[in-house]
Amino acid sequence: MYAVTFDLDTNCLNENGVNLSKVYSDIRKFMEQHGFKWQQGSVYFGDETINAVTCVATVQILAKQIPCFADCVKDVRMLKIEENNDLMPAIKIVL
Repeated sequence: MYAVTFDLDTNCLNENGVNLSKVYSDIRKFMEQHGFKWQQGSVYFGDETINAVTCVATVQILAKQIPCFADCVKDVRMLKIEENNDLMPAIKIVL
């Protein structure tokens, strides 16, 4: 499974008059339309159709379609996730 994670510079967005809620909503909608599911914060997990090439292409298209993403992103990464394990049961055991 592949994932995309990014960090937007909110000062940059504010300086460019970008509505923070709207841009994050637009990014989420875009990612979901391109085979990614929102996980948390700025982390999106790709579905079974996503590979390394489609992951990179999706970020490139995102940067073109939402220019403030390209202008204000501080860090963007593609991750390959071998396992996705829910650790909530481990926390509940110690409570």
